[in-house]
Amino acid sequence: MDLAIDGGQTGLRIGLAESGRIREIRELPGLSYAEGSPVEAVLERIGTGWGPLGTVCLGLTTILDDPGKLAGRLLSMARRVLITTDVVTSHAGAFAGGEGVVLAAGTGAIALGVGDGVRQVDGWGYLYGDAGSGFWIGRRGLDAAFRGFDGRAEPGPLTERAQAVFGDLAGLPGRLYLAPDAVARIARFAVHVLELAGDPGRAVEPVGDRSRPDPTARAIAEEAARELAGTVAAAARCFAKEEAAVPVAWTGRLLRDPGLRAGFEAELARLLPQATLRPPAGDSLAGAALLAASTGPSRYQSMIRTAER
Repeated sequence: MDLAIDGGQTGLRIGLAESGRIREIRELPGLSYAEGSPVEAVLERIGTGWGPLGTVCLGLTTILDDPGKLAGRLLSMARRVLITTDVVTSHAGAFAGGEGVVLAAGTGAIALGVGDGVRQVDGWGYLYGDAGSGFWIGRRGLDAAFRGFDGRAEPGPLTERAQAVFGDLAGLPGRLYLAPDAVARIARFAVHVLELAGDPGRAVEPVGDRSRPDPTARAIAEEAARELAGTVAAAARCFAKEEAAVPVAWTGRLLRDPGLRAGFEAELARLLPQATLRPPAGDSLAGAALLAASTGPSRYQSMIRTAER
């Protein structure tokens, strides 16, 4: 049996797998940047009692402080350990190891293109990357909310929604900056921004009518769609022939929003007309299981840290 792990900031999933197929799944809290040692956090969540394992394959969003230590500890329960990023396991799951571009859009945002070469775009984290991600949207929504709260702009639906979600905005910095899950909490506000943005097919009505889409939220959602499409288009440069069809799949919760997805697809068609959108064959956990079951070199070899005993 193998262990497949999909570790994100919102949640971590562990799958017990056999021959590349998931047999059992456990869902655990996500990995926080402010939690302390990421390696210890991962090990704590995995726990013990799995019995002898063939391979443990981890696809993680978190930057590890000591991947060698993580591999060494896991080799006590497994013959082989594969450590990589969640975009690699997402790609392996989406295309079953084949060619294409996958966009992983959740708390963060990253794309991986595999064709004539391998190309990663974004995924640089919440400080200076992840354009168009849940955190990116939530942070811009809160920026607009605070501008309305302190008088730099007229208060609108985003200010009202932020107060309903977070309570007193004057005290929010003291609560949020010290919270270990601040990134995930800000990312969760993206749901509210996208709800207030409404359906892009509807005209924006006056802000005074709170039942109508909010133009500020709409502008944030439209910019997020452009950023995500641009990330995919850049990753598609892994294909040498510009006229060749480029299979594209997306994973993560963010593009489940119909308005954001419609904007993303429209912008992608403009930037990359040869893109062919398709549903992923499997998710990141399925991809980790497939990589765990593989025995030979793969397209992702340069992006995977391997340890064996």
